[in-house]
Amino acid sequence: MERREVACPLCASTARFAMTVGDRFYGVTEYEANLYRCETCASLFQDPIPDRQTVAGFYPGGYWRETVDTSIMARLQAFYIRCMLKADLMGGVERLGPAGGDWLDVGCSRGDWLALIRDAGWSVRGIEADPRAAAHARKIYGLEVDQVDGDDWRPEPETYDVLSFFHLLEHLRDPAGFLSLCHRALRPQGRILLRIPNIESWQGRVFGRAWKGLEMPRHIVLPTPEALIRLLKKKGFRIEHVTTWALRDGPPSIASSLLPSGEPTRQQIEGRSRPLVTLTYLALTWAFLPLELLAAIFGKGSMLTIIARKTN
Repeated sequence: MERREVACPLCASTARFAMTVGDRFYGVTEYEANLYRCETCASLFQDPIPDRQTVAGFYPGGYWRETVDTSIMARLQAFYIRCMLKADLMGGVERLGPAGGDWLDVGCSRGDWLALIRDAGWSVRGIEADPRAAAHARKIYGLEVDQVDGDDWRPEPETYDVLSFFHLLEHLRDPAGFLSLCHRALRPQGRILLRIPNIESWQGRVFGRAWKGLEMPRHIVLPTPEALIRLLKKKGFRIEHVTTWALRDGPPSIASSLLPSGEPTRQQIEGRSRPLVTLTYLALTWAFLPLELLAAIFGKGSMLTIIARKTN
């Protein structure tokens, strides 16, 4: 394939070919992504962007852990995931102050987090592109979830008080256009809560193409923190909180980079349980937690979380 100069989708500057990366983590596709790095903002992105039919093949059965498993190991994993959601993501919810407004989670996946937000007192709704994940959220949690691709979302103006999208922006074809829609959908002084992988993290630099946060070919655009913050300001948002510490996602990213076969999602996709490998994976996660915390202190943690407020 021809490797050429292309325009960055975030700042329109010239970008040059960086590397080609395949599906190292799940091995469900032979597609290889050509990654380009912007010469101005240093963000990474795919070019060309795969068509939607190709992208659908990147998300096999089990990717969303949509199958209800009643085994002891599965129940322990579900309890652990719920604890991590409460300890990590609900901290961002608490930063927003008293509950009671209208909350939309874009890319709500199985609805695990959205159900906790509802239980905290918010009026919630979700949208999710994958029919399996959306069905799970409706059936298991009784949530209102519309099956809509984030790239196709067209909200009514001034409908929500909070918009959240964790690990969604990097999957979108047009993140800048999506943020414009977020601004339109929020009521005056409404806020967004988002998380993406931090490509300027210590993990990203150490692991390179083997880093879990890269996760090609599912991730299409990976902004640097500086590029994303500039884009948010350009779209009419004021930054209120930035952190690269993420208990649920940061340390496990190291474990996934070192031992991909131990990741629960991969085992779901493969349709087999490997308890000893899973326990090793969990041990790696907690062993590297202090290192990831140190990285976050220096702003180099593996995940970037931002709270921003609509200003105009």
